[in-house]
Amino acid sequence: MNATSSVAQSSGDLQPVELRPLGDAAAAPGFWPIAAICVTACAGLLINQYGGSEQTFALFFPPKYIDPYWVLRVKAWWVGSILIGFVALPGLVMAVLPGARVRDCNLGFRGFRDHFWVYVGLYGAVLPLIWIVSLSPSFTAFYPMYGQAGRSWADLLMWEGMYAGQFIALEFFFRGFLVGGLGRHLGMFAVPVAVLPYMMLHFSKLLPEAAASVVAGLVLGYLAWKTKSIWGGVCVHCAVAMTMDMLALAHKSELPWQHR
Repeated sequence: MNATSSVAQSSGDLQPVELRPLGDAAAAPGFWPIAAICVTACAGLLINQYGGSEQTFALFFPPKYIDPYWVLRVKAWWVGSILIGFVALPGLVMAVLPGARVRDCNLGFRGFRDHFWVYVGLYGAVLPLIWIVSLSPSFTAFYPMYGQAGRSWADLLMWEGMYAGQFIALEFFFRGFLVGGLGRHLGMFAVPVAVLPYMMLHFSKLLPEAAASVVAGLVLGYLAWKTKSIWGGVCVHCAVAMTMDMLALAHKSELPWQHR
């Protein structure tokens, strides 16, 4: 083969390849497991969005008297819906889906233990940003999401405990079920796929937090895929969220020990 033909062949290699649809998309390897995971994810998001609302809670438990813990009960209902939609339902699907296992949802502890200081570094990196954002009036008006968290130690501890449970469910769903479940078929491409619904879940939050969720989703998703563990993400998520709550309460002088 001479030089001219080599150049011609190289040029030919650069020509775009015609894309042809599959004759039967359902026959593609991994189609049905991927479809099952995606449909389950949609169902979980619907349960969270509509089943966990205050309107749904009031429909089943209409208020009959003045209840000082009404808002906390609504939050507990919300967390319960997240546990059902983000943990119970996906866990059941992974248990019965052929070829899938619940442990595929990145539930190992070894990867978290081996990369513990990576997560500590992530928390340290975002801490100054949290402080800066916490100085804005919109931040203190929004957080804590349970507005009476600083009313007493009982309120604060009950709320933060439920909040932590919600983050365990969140990490299981996005970094476990989606990244881990889809990762068996899509590899690392499961990470950006999981970021899309994760970011949309933050549309009700403040703009900086919604935008930051894209970066957080990519970083935590990659780490979960790499370490096969969601627990580092759980710890970072809980630490960041509780720091935000405590800063908001401190700026408003509403911490439990600040009440006279």
